[in-house]
Amino acid sequence: MLSQTVLHRIKAASHVCVFTGAGMSAESGIPTFRERNEGLWAKHDPLEVATPEAYKKNPQLVWDWHVHLAEKVRKASPNAGHQAVAKLQALVPKVTVITQNVDNLHQDAGSCDVLELHGSLFRLTAFVDKNVMYSDERPPVICHLCKGYAVWEQCDHFADRSDLAELKLATGRVPRCPGCGALLRPDIVWFGEMLDPCVLEGAVDAADSCDVLICVGSSLEVEPAASLPYRALRRGAVVVEINPVPTALSATADASLIGKAGDILPGLLRQVWGIEIGR
Repeated sequence: MLSQTVLHRIKAASHVCVFTGAGMSAESGIPTFRERNEGLWAKHDPLEVATPEAYKKNPQLVWDWHVHLAEKVRKASPNAGHQAVAKLQALVPKVTVITQNVDNLHQDAGSCDVLELHGSLFRLTAFVDKNVMYSDERPPVICHLCKGYAVWEQCDHFADRSDLAELKLATGRVPRCPGCGALLRPDIVWFGEMLDPCVLEGAVDAADSCDVLICVGSSLEVEPAASLPYRALRRGAVVVEINPVPTALSATADASLIGKAGDILPGLLRQVWGIEIGR
């Protein structure tokens, strides 16, 4: 249960930040990263097929593995937790959603201001091998479409964003950028890669400016994302944790609610604003 003080501060908030992890999507039937392999793919450790090194070695294998993953994610629908987060936009002047998930379920539920710390499985970007990119004496040609290192000597200036947007994560050969010929890949953060500095900066700014931070379904074991709730705590923002199991944050959060997001988030909206969210 939330104290009356916490309830009052949530209702009075002008900026709520919602930070979500894998537990949020698990309720929609999307297993955690390491649990996603089965059948033919059971022998492939994600650490071996979700790294830049793996893509450089065998682009088609890595592409096919992500196609298999995407097939499962596409079958998932936003749960009541996602819907509750989206509904917050009509109740609070500013809502920032920060997610470690790559499944687009927050957007599907209607959330608009979503910072994707680990990218999106359904957006493509150029694969850039920086070791090769700067090995030539000539400076690399940067494509006007994909912003990647051009494979062709000259980019096709007749190609436009719509040509690139037509390419999807789907069965078949690994696609190339229609502008420069660079291999494309899912626009997600693989093991060993850095987060997008612009997205991370936005997440830090949100944690540093919000009145309330709601942390949902994150184990808080991966930095730098794990530090976000603590940044909010240090400045005196209300921090509410929602998770099936306690985490390191549980002891210091203003409230730690044990359970599923699909149950607790709608209950939170009902308790604070009297709003009902259908399941």
